[in-house]
Amino acid sequence: MKKEKRLCFIQPCLTNMLKKIKIPKGKTCQPTFQLPTAEKIVFSGCSTTQRYKLTFCGVCLDKRCCIPNKSKMITVQFECPNEGFFRWKMMWITSCVCQRICSAPGDIFSQLKLL
Repeated sequence: MKKEKRLCFIQPCLTNMLKKIKIPKGKTCQPTFQLPTAEKIVFSGCSTTQRYKLTFCGVCLDKRCCIPNKSKMITVQFECPNEGFFRWKMMWITSCVCQRICSAPGDIFSQLKLL
């Protein structure tokens, strides 16, 4: 067994972006969404060498929360100004599920635990 660290980007922190998510008519949740354009990921002042169109977990109108259901691991390369390059593993979300078991509805980080 091997212990590894990875980056996880479950949902953007920008609350105005979350308000723009369109929930289909007759539904109460949009489990996943993507940004309209591919963007570079910024981490500790460094940015990825490629642009990515990430899939994020969405939102619900009721008290459910959406969390990753399926994901895979990818390796992304970051470039730091005047410091070179480094590679880091990242969780790439492929699908999310919305569930009623939420300790804090609307708080996507409420289910996270320190290991």
